[in-house]
Amino acid sequence: MVLRDGRVRQASWSRSYLAPSHGLGEKQDIYALEVLANVIGGGSTTQLYRSLVIDKKIATSAGAFYSGEGIGPTSFTFAATPAPGTTIDQLEKAMESEIANLLQNGVQQSDVDRAKRSMQTQAIYARDSMRAGAQVIGAALSTGQTIEDVESWPERIAAVTVEQINAAARKVFVTKNSVTSHLLPKESN
Repeated sequence: MVLRDGRVRQASWSRSYLAPSHGLGEKQDIYALEVLANVIGGGSTTQLYRSLVIDKKIATSAGAFYSGEGIGPTSFTFAATPAPGTTIDQLEKAMESEIANLLQNGVQQSDVDRAKRSMQTQAIYARDSMRAGAQVIGAALSTGQTIEDVESWPERIAAVTVEQINAAARKVFVTKNSVTSHLLPKESN
């Protein structure tokens, strides 16, 4: 899908794969996908960012996003913004190469351990906020989860294995179940 608009100043690329949610799909993959999103695209120290922004210098941003919240299907999304001098097609090829590498080689135990620690730490700090706790519980209850599900989330994340993450990635990252989008500036006449 390509969208051009005169308000767009910086092009962007994304690919969203159909993924399970708490309300629909294979629930055993939800926690693995949450950890996977954090491993490969959850910040400036992750695999995607290091490869595309720091090493290859073809993107100014790169990440991956997933949330299992919802009563219907959700998506696992990769997104990136090309660096000056990089075309959207070049960026797309590089991102496809990163996804193929992930599917072929999987994630590393050290990256998974780091991501799980980070996610659990964020959950602890979220308890300091009255609003964050209410939002998490409200979202969980609206998708058929229980307060016990919310309370046991850190343990469920801790239990995720490298094998579960790699299996979930292979199930979800199927091209026929994806949509690729290019957000581009309007062409000059």
